[in-house]
Amino acid sequence: METVAEEKKPKKRLSKTKKTIVIILMLIVLLIVGFGLFTLIKLYGMSINAIKTVAKPTVSPYDTPDPGLVPADGDPDGLDRDVDESLDPNLIYADPIYVENAIDPDVVNILVMGDDTRGSDGGGRSDVMLIVSYNQRLHTIRTVSVLRDTWIYIPGRELWNRVNAAYRFGGIGLAINTINANFGLDIQYYMITDFENMKHIVDTLGGIDLLLTDAEISYYNERLEPGNKIVMGAGGICHLNGEQVLMHTRNRTLGNGDWSRTERQRAVMSALFARAKQEKSVASLTSLIYSLTDYVETNMTPWQMISIGTGVVFGNGGAPIKGTIPCEGSWSYAYERGMAVIHIDIEKNKEWIHTFFYGVR
Repeated sequence: METVAEEKKPKKRLSKTKKTIVIILMLIVLLIVGFGLFTLIKLYGMSINAIKTVAKPTVSPYDTPDPGLVPADGDPDGLDRDVDESLDPNLIYADPIYVENAIDPDVVNILVMGDDTRGSDGGGRSDVMLIVSYNQRLHTIRTVSVLRDTWIYIPGRELWNRVNAAYRFGGIGLAINTINANFGLDIQYYMITDFENMKHIVDTLGGIDLLLTDAEISYYNERLEPGNKIVMGAGGICHLNGEQVLMHTRNRTLGNGDWSRTERQRAVMSALFARAKQEKSVASLTSLIYSLTDYVETNMTPWQMISIGTGVVFGNGGAPIKGTIPCEGSWSYAYERGMAVIHIDIEKNKEWIHTFFYGVR
């Protein structure tokens, strides 16, 4: 039985125009994928030197009691000066972060730190210690500044000292462990930059808007170069560049010392938040985070940063609510080993911050 061979149908060929379109689309896809991978690599680079998180030793954080302080009459002179006492080199080593169980799974606490290395012998001082508490369910942010001169127990070193000494002794790991141990918190994440990088961060964002007083503007303009003076805007709002913001965050000369300085730092944080809120899409927000990768170190993954950033920027949580440790009515000035310090009621502050972050006592 004969079979008739089927005629081969000619293959359809794409026109030159369609070929060009397909090639362009393929290139666009490759560029998007390539940029995405490159962005992820850059974001992962922020945590390449991340401090390890390990199980917490079963040792009481209060083995060494407070030795007692000499009360100060009024405001002591030493609170506006840095005191770098001799540190035992045997007590200086990098600590890991100790695992703490989450108090509320919806609440993520992050320690944001500014390291001021001016004139130091390498260790630096944590002159900004800001706890950022993000509620993933409500998309709200609460921030608490920890005053650097707060007299506190430093676990693992069997001593009491200013809270910013924890960073000198054991880096970001010990700074987190110290705050967790004293106030019963569950901080597991951090973001850290040095003060000089603050200039780059603000300039990368195109500047930020801050409300300044006439006294602050006059004080800064006396110290700024002629071409970099601050101009008063409508209602006292000033658009500041990186150098101007850096001077503002360091200022504890005007006002009430470190209380006023931490208030300025929280205002800068709110201004950065307002700047981030200007982003219109996840892509633009990711691009913004990407632009800051060279200036910030963290132990958060890119996915955590993008997830939290998206919730903060596109959520309806409003501006950050701000507070301070020590809280009102819980402290007094004192002297210890030649240093002017702030003596606090730790239990009262612990109760206050738990109510502030979690709404429970």
